[in-house]
Amino acid sequence: MESTFYSLNTLADILGTSVATIQKWGDSGLYPLQKDEKGRIGFMSQDLMQIDAIRDMNDGKWYEEIQSKPNRIFSSVELFAGAGGLALGLDMAGLHHVLLNEFDGQACNTLRANKPEWNILEGDIRNVDFSPLHDKIDLISGGFPCQAFSYAGKKGGLNDTRGTLFFELARAVNEIRPKVFLCENVKGLQSHDGGKTLEIIRNAIKELGYSLIEPRVLKAVMYQVPQKRERIILVAIRNDYADKVSFKWPSPYHRVMTLRDAFFKGELYPTDVPKSDGQLYPEKKRIVMEMVPEGGDWRDLPVEEQKAYMGGSFYLGGGKTGMARRLSMDEPSLTLTCSPAQKQTERCHPNETRPLNIREYARIQTFPDNWKFMGKMSDQYKQIGNAVPVNLAYAIGRAIIRLLNDIDSICPQKDNFAEANKIAKSMLPSYPMQLDLFALFEQYQDGVLAEPQKSYNASWKNLLISLVSSDLSKQFDESDGDIYYTGSKFPSTISLQKLQLFVPYIKGKGIRDLYRITKIRVASKRKVCAKAKESDYRVFFELRFIRKIFDDYKSINLNIWRTYTYTSLEDILDKR
Repeated sequence: MESTFYSLNTLADILGTSVATIQKWGDSGLYPLQKDEKGRIGFMSQDLMQIDAIRDMNDGKWYEEIQSKPNRIFSSVELFAGAGGLALGLDMAGLHHVLLNEFDGQACNTLRANKPEWNILEGDIRNVDFSPLHDKIDLISGGFPCQAFSYAGKKGGLNDTRGTLFFELARAVNEIRPKVFLCENVKGLQSHDGGKTLEIIRNAIKELGYSLIEPRVLKAVMYQVPQKRERIILVAIRNDYADKVSFKWPSPYHRVMTLRDAFFKGELYPTDVPKSDGQLYPEKKRIVMEMVPEGGDWRDLPVEEQKAYMGGSFYLGGGKTGMARRLSMDEPSLTLTCSPAQKQTERCHPNETRPLNIREYARIQTFPDNWKFMGKMSDQYKQIGNAVPVNLAYAIGRAIIRLLNDIDSICPQKDNFAEANKIAKSMLPSYPMQLDLFALFEQYQDGVLAEPQKSYNASWKNLLISLVSSDLSKQFDESDGDIYYTGSKFPSTISLQKLQLFVPYIKGKGIRDLYRITKIRVASKRKVCAKAKESDYRVFFELRFIRKIFDDYKSINLNIWRTYTYTSLEDILDKR
């Protein structure tokens, strides 16, 4: 494989050591120092083959492992799903999610907007009974928050996890009994409370009847992620399979991805990063950040500016390198936080004096560009910052697929996905969740949610039937409707980005006409009703009449809130 250049910073990140240590290797002649075409000092990979991590990257089986495919449909349940980084990566690897549980409403809206086919159970995990899925799920996955654990007993165990969210994850495992379960957490879990927390978790897993693979801290930069993020991964196999199979950790990618890979067309993305909204600096802070060079931080400011910006922190020890930090285009990003503009954890764009914006944040976490984040801007940053990088999850998912294939080859079983999916649907609330129209209005500054394609055909499953209000019924009765607006509530189970056709339902009559949706907006009802409150947001559909699908009105059953039906044009035509 072609030799790769590693800067001092990148090599330090790969090996988990300091830049000073790496510099000493070069100064002492242990490894020959080189310069790249941009004048950066570092090493060539061909000179570092004595280092295990570099040799693994050079000789890894990434391209072989990416061919891993499931031998059957493997089902999974995801807990603490967040905005879907882990879930999406596992989905890409070939796992089929039966149920996803998440407490945060905006994160749930994000999941529904992107994957309307997933069963999203919004709410507190403490209130969920998972026993209906007993023995029907192959994998449980999730990243539980690391709260304080007690250490009452000499050995610790399940009893010492009570009151924490790990206990709820353990309860779900006990009720479902999956073949494998996967946990991810911050690197600090390894040393949390002097290692006592991890010891409690080990013993709890043993009590559950599972064998824990020795946990590993995986560095995201090793798995095609342009970010210096580390997560501890725990994989546990049910004891009746554990002694018959072995889990193999994913091989690393052959090189480290940088912000240049994230932001521009190339190996990681087929296009440059799309424009998007993002936070801005106050003018006073912008002036300070303007002085920081690419890859620099507060230490690169003039001394008087350092003192003014850092305040009392200037006189304290420690590098504080996250403060006034401007990223480097040819290095991976620092670990993303929930806000790119916080003083202690700056994530300033390499070449522009502003914080990273939403789509840049998402690309650093390797989300696809079509993965939309719902809620206010702060909600979106939080969702992205808390996520598992998608490509890291994809690599782990492929390893899980290989493990489940091995289990299946020893103990063949039929897939239970259809049955489990039906059970999961029955576990959801009987009412559909609602879109947050105010959040949509804040997210889409121009108000445009979607502009559907002009072509259509009879097999489309992108048709919305809606009961029109009395003030609109006359124009729709005359086949002359050009706009429809929803009530103040609209189901999040309907994917707005996929809707293309509209059929008005006239009260007391039924359906007759077919319209094409030309644009979907979110706006205040005051747009059509002067007496409405400015904060009364609705979804507006701009329409164009296509043709009559029935000579006269035909009554049908509207089974979602008695107002909305998400169906296909083919279904309607079959009723003629």
